[in-house]
Amino acid sequence: MISVRDDSLDPPSPPDPLPPLELKGEVDDFFGPGGALQQRAESLGFDYEHRPQQHEMALLVADAIERGVHLAVEAGTGVGKSFAYLVPSILAALQTRTQVIVSTYSISLQEQLIHKDLPMLAEMLARPIRSVLVKGKGNYLCLRRLDRARSHGRELFSSETRVHLDSLLAWSRTTPEGTLQVLNPQPPSEVWNAVNVEHGNCMWQKCPEYEACFFMKARRRIHTADVLIVNHHLFFSDIGLRAQGVQLLPETSVAILDEAHQVEGVAADHLGVRLSLFTWEYWARRLYQPDAQRGLLSMLREGKAAHAVQNALTSVLFLYEKLSDLADLSERKPHCVLAEPPAVDASVTLELLRTALHEVRKVHDALEDLNLRAELNAARRRGEELVFTLESYLKQSFEDHVYWMELAGRRRRQPVLHSAPVEVAPILRQHLFEAWNTVILTSATLSVNDKLDYITGRLGVGEADTARVGSPFDFERQMTICLPTDMPDPTDAGAYRAACVKRIPAALAKTQGRAFVLFTNARWMKEVVSDLREKLIDQGYGLYVQNEDLSRQHMLDRFRADPAGVLFGLDSFWMGIDIRGDALRHVIITRLPFSVPDDPVVQARMARIKEQGGDPFRDYSLPEAILKFRQGAGRLIRSTTDTGLLTILDPRLQTKWYGKYFLHEFRDCRIEVESSAGEP
Repeated sequence: MISVRDDSLDPPSPPDPLPPLELKGEVDDFFGPGGALQQRAESLGFDYEHRPQQHEMALLVADAIERGVHLAVEAGTGVGKSFAYLVPSILAALQTRTQVIVSTYSISLQEQLIHKDLPMLAEMLARPIRSVLVKGKGNYLCLRRLDRARSHGRELFSSETRVHLDSLLAWSRTTPEGTLQVLNPQPPSEVWNAVNVEHGNCMWQKCPEYEACFFMKARRRIHTADVLIVNHHLFFSDIGLRAQGVQLLPETSVAILDEAHQVEGVAADHLGVRLSLFTWEYWARRLYQPDAQRGLLSMLREGKAAHAVQNALTSVLFLYEKLSDLADLSERKPHCVLAEPPAVDASVTLELLRTALHEVRKVHDALEDLNLRAELNAARRRGEELVFTLESYLKQSFEDHVYWMELAGRRRRQPVLHSAPVEVAPILRQHLFEAWNTVILTSATLSVNDKLDYITGRLGVGEADTARVGSPFDFERQMTICLPTDMPDPTDAGAYRAACVKRIPAALAKTQGRAFVLFTNARWMKEVVSDLREKLIDQGYGLYVQNEDLSRQHMLDRFRADPAGVLFGLDSFWMGIDIRGDALRHVIITRLPFSVPDDPVVQARMARIKEQGGDPFRDYSLPEAILKFRQGAGRLIRSTTDTGLLTILDPRLQTKWYGKYFLHEFRDCRIEVESSAGEP
């Protein structure tokens, strides 16, 4: 939860220009036909074929870095865009002794960059490249907190939970990295959050574990690295904090944002508010758990402070109940936009929270134990952040935000307070594009109708170079598009569901499964799967359905290994999935992926466009749907040897004026029109 509160802050100073660079000549020599890349790849035994599109993109990136300008470049699937931006940025870092940040959305791409691409380039460039995968503080084990947790385990944890502390101690003696991602199995969140590195709970050089600290070792590597690999969430957390005069990442001049089609959504999340009841409960239970008589204040026998914390939490729960009633939230109405500050009196709740924080501070100030002082200080600071956020939310103090409440949670439905900036463009313009010499935005899907002005406008890029680099794949040979002609309009929900239930088995028969079936709505997917499950299993298909028993990664692993697998997926399977070869031969798109019209952020953005004299459908809904459609269709062909079938069940592709824009990028593909299920 990062909220920009920068009305009183001066804009960031313009970045210092990089020294004169000479990149294009070396990049040209490296990527050109018969160049260093090809020669070194062959000498190292790598399978390599010169790609003019990769060469072109690398020169565009080199030119942008040399001139200190921003670049948005769409690179079709198969271009090899990671090499195209890594090589010129590495050369720039080595020439200037500065650092380059590469930010991605997906974990899989980060792992590819850090474990495959960068080591390979170090061999090919015959130069050492220092690269670091940057993770947030909370991902690192804190040895001091682990020791404290084990010392006071009986007073803080149940007996079932304490066994994880001993496992963590054994692991800490062998792990070189000390991060949650390499820990298997992982402990409960309650345990990890008690032993990880925490903002406001670090003693720095005063810590007895300073030299052995996993986070400090990582921090030292970060400041000596040439290339920093981060994810978009960490990157935009840093942007949000910089707006408040704080930063997570070191100063750099060049930032590369891969998977840039995700930037607006991630930025809005991190520049807004999400305040759940669970957040308050977790904060309070860390200090005091009345049911089990555990927590820091219980351990210290500080009854007055514990009582104050419990009173404050009770009042917060009552406030959320009042807000939920005011918004009339229910399963039939899971969210409600708050067009003005809610008419609730929160003065008692805020006063009780401040009293609790005052009591915690008094306990903190009286302590001599530095470890416990650090724990209480972190809890107090976290409480202050929550109180500030709650009060600001209730007053709607964050300008140009949309505010709403929703019921969330699978197991336990509870009200959550949300806000998000209606437009991220002004914030990103000030704190990203005016703060870096060069920002490279790249993805396989940035353009709408062959232009990139939609994405650059949404992100506030300002003046920038733009380019499109085509894919090296032969889509006319590799991909066939199937368009049924007898599907009812999706607005007739019953008829459309029945038609999909009939069409999907016929489509799957063409490739004996090995298919993704992509949906835009979880409830609708569940209904269709319910209608089809028995029939498809009887026909020998293996079914893998999102939100059932398997995690996303386990679904993919099982699907790859199944010669007749069918994966039913939602949003996260439309993008960032790379399955090559015969495992995936068919993608079925059930509906065109228009945004849910009652989503509060979508509503606010569309209302803003209308206020400005634009057409919300043409200027927002349609471009967003086209970009997501291209992502979903892009799952099919991932290499020069892949072939496959793209079936689109939504008849609006053929019956509406805008249908042609969805197929524009696939105009070279063969199109088969079917008049009835499975019959051309």
